[in-house]
Amino acid sequence: MTERIKNLILMHFVVLIFGFTGILGKLITIEAVPLVFWRTAIGAVTIYLWLKLRNKVTKKSWATIAKLCGVGILIAIHWVTFFASIKASNVSIALTMLAVSPMFVGFIEPIFFRRKIDPKEIFIASVVIVGVAITLKFSSGYEWGVFLGLISALFASLFATINGVLVKEYDASNISLVELFFASLVIFLFMAVRGEVGLELIAIDIMDWVYIIILAVVATSFAFIAFTHVMKVFTPFTTTVAINLEPIYSIILAVLIFGEEEIMGVQFYIGATL
Repeated sequence: MTERIKNLILMHFVVLIFGFTGILGKLITIEAVPLVFWRTAIGAVTIYLWLKLRNKVTKKSWATIAKLCGVGILIAIHWVTFFASIKASNVSIALTMLAVSPMFVGFIEPIFFRRKIDPKEIFIASVVIVGVAITLKFSSGYEWGVFLGLISALFASLFATINGVLVKEYDASNISLVELFFASLVIFLFMAVRGEVGLELIAIDIMDWVYIIILAVVATSFAFIAFTHVMKVFTPFTTTVAINLEPIYSIILAVLIFGEEEIMGVQFYIGATL
């Protein structure tokens, strides 16, 4: 088995793990901002301990740290809007909107990699726009969730594209550590400015803590490192297309777990399929 095939299998395994992210986001009862704070903070600590045990923590220049800080901010916005979309609508809508990412990447990636826009990517983008238009028409009452989902998709595409450049130069695990640390720091400062840093930040239901730890350790630390690693092998467009399998896993799981509240009309699924 070639290294490329191994990385392809790893990429799809990670996407399967990502498929549980929406489910956990629905199960966790706290708001999106503190949820993402704990996800990134615990995730960063987990990665740091893993690297420290292996003596793999590396020093970085201030220029590199500045770049990773910027990516951390993108991650924070992407995840906060994603979980906010779930809470404003449901898992199906949030994940369907996230699938718009390849359309954004198709236009953003050529700028970073200094290449021409592929006509196939324009065609795919056109199909995606039609699909989104159909889902919007049949998502009455969930407009805010749809909007947040699209914002999340935009920042996911920015993250994927920029990280696709950075992983060519730096170790995936150390990149993930710094990015998650800055994501948690930015969110903490945001909550502090809003006066939301207090006992309520830790006064969380025991089951919420269980779900948050699973989300942070399995669906963040492990998945983040693994996916950042495969970005070295595949282009941002390829990885974001693979991520489009995430809604399929999540929607099926959501319907099985949450029942009727996750079931949308036939027209919605036609748009989602496109």
